Amino acid sequence: SLGVTVTRTVIGVPLTVFCVAMLAYVLSKTELVHRRAINFFFVFTMYFSGGLIPTYLIVKGLHLTDTPYVLMILGSFSVFNLILCRTFFVNTLPLELQEAAEIDGCNMFQYFMRVVIPLSKAIIAIMVLYYAVGHWNSFFNALIYVNNNKLYPLQLILRDILITGQSVDPSVTDPE
Repeated sequence: SLGVTVTRTVIGVPLTVFCVAMLAYVLSKTELVHRRAINFFFVFTMYFSGGLIPTYLIVKGLHLTDTPYVLMILGSFSVFNLILCRTFFVNTLPLELQEAAEIDGCNMFQYFMRVVIPLSKAIIAIMVLYYAVGHWNSFFNALIYVNNNKLYPLQLILRDILITGQSVDPSVTDPE
């Protein structure tokens, strides 16, 4: 279970941070068509989720139950972190920097990888910390979507130990 938790954290965090940073960068661009509507849909999902049963049906339909991927995918996106990262990009990266890179021959992806990422080490460190703690401490997705004991993360094993180790007060169960 320790290996599952470490693997989940080591693989899930870089993948998540990279995807959230790319999406946040795209949403920070003022020339993006329907930017406000897209941002609204993300914020809407932050307040109103689809619920546990529809999420379970989708995960089961995609055949992700009892796989290690379900633990990485379901805990991999946070709208709060997206908004945090987007706000950082809007407030710290001047438009002139992108124009200078375009004059030098950079396309949008090269600009993102060579200029934006190195200038965004602070927000990336914050997101790595948030996602690492989230992946490490998460047990609810494993409780719902994983039935194979070999795929249990450490937190689910510790939860089971705590539940099994609790003693029952004999005065409560014995009427005499």
